[in-house]
Amino acid sequence: MGSTFDTGLPIAKQERVGAINWGFVAGKTQTYLPWDSWEHPYVRDQPPVWFHEVLRPDGTPYRQAEVNLIRQLTGKQ
Repeated sequence: MGSTFDTGLPIAKQERVGAINWGFVAGKTQTYLPWDSWEHPYVRDQPPVWFHEVLRPDGTPYRQAEVNLIRQLTGKQ
């Protein structure tokens, strides 16, 4: 639905609004799967856009650009 770090965090930063992300590391709760996973199970492939998580189970970023954006906006280079 277009609600990603790329679209939401810059607005939150500009408006000085706190933001929280539901998940962090893809794991047993599988909250990286979108709502349609009930009807379209992602068994062979991961969804094209992750829903909540930021990191893969091995600690590598799902999308490095998201990590870079978070670091840039929080000043945590």
